[in-house]
Amino acid sequence: MLKIFFSSLTGQIISALVLLSVISACSFDAKEPMPKLTLANTSWIVKTLDGKPITTDKPPTIQFDDTRMNGYAGCNQFFGNFTSSGDGIFTTSAVGATKMACLGDNNTLEQQFFTQLEKANQYAITLEQLHLLDDKRNILMVLNAAKATSGKTQ
Repeated sequence: MLKIFFSSLTGQIISALVLLSVISACSFDAKEPMPKLTLANTSWIVKTLDGKPITTDKPPTIQFDDTRMNGYAGCNQFFGNFTSSGDGIFTTSAVGATKMACLGDNNTLEQQFFTQLEKANQYAITLEQLHLLDDKRNILMVLNAAKATSGKTQ
C-alpha cells in the first residue's frame, strides 16, 4: 500500500513538499528581531548637522528621558526639557548649558548644534537613526543610536 502511494503522482508531490519543509526548517536562521528604538530612553550621537558630517573625535550627543534631555553639545554639557508625540511632533524648552570657554571649531560646532536643535519641531526614527526636522521636514540633524555596552549606552 505504501509503495503504491509513493509511486502515484500525488504521493510524489506530497513527499517532495514534506522534504522541502524539513530542509527549510533545518536551514532557517532564526535571528532575534531588532528592538524598536524610541526617542526616549535612547542615547544618540550626532552624525550630521545641516547636511554636513561631523568630523570631530567627540561629536555632540543627546540622551532623552521621559521629558528631559541632556548631552554634550561640542564643548559644553547641556540639559533641558522636551516633548514628543507618536506622530513625530518635537519641541524643546528651558535649554541650558555649562559655561566652559569654547574656541575654534568646537565653538562653531556647538553654536550650529544649538541652532539646529532650536529649529527642530519634528522627528523621525528609521532603523538606528534619529532625524530631527524643521517645520518643512528639512533634515536638520541625523543621529545614530549609541551602541549598548554592558547594560549602558555609550
